[in-house]
Amino acid sequence: MSEETQPYSSDELISQRVNHLLFINRLTRRRAADELGISHSAFNTKINGGSSWRAEELVSLTDRFGVSFDFLVGRVPIEYAVPHQAETDSPAQGETPGNPSA
Repeated sequence: MSEETQPYSSDELISQRVNHLLFINRLTRRRAADELGISHSAFNTKINGGSSWRAEELVSLTDRFGVSFDFLVGRVPIEYAVPHQAETDSPAQGETPGNPSA
């Protein structure tokens, strides 16, 4: 039996998944980098495959986007990702969560 070869490295796969999460959540790379506490240039370098993702960055990604590590590494279908509002987002002044007209 021969080993199965993956079409992408783990870093490439994670970057593809992160790009998908940015798209469905309508986030720019700049804003995502800010929310994750990563410099803009470092975030772009990681997305473009120039450096590897660190473990704490992967944890931040799972927390921010409400996905599992299994999703990031391709063990869960990409269709499982849904838009996820950051917990740091707060309602606009005069609004209460779940009741925008209050």
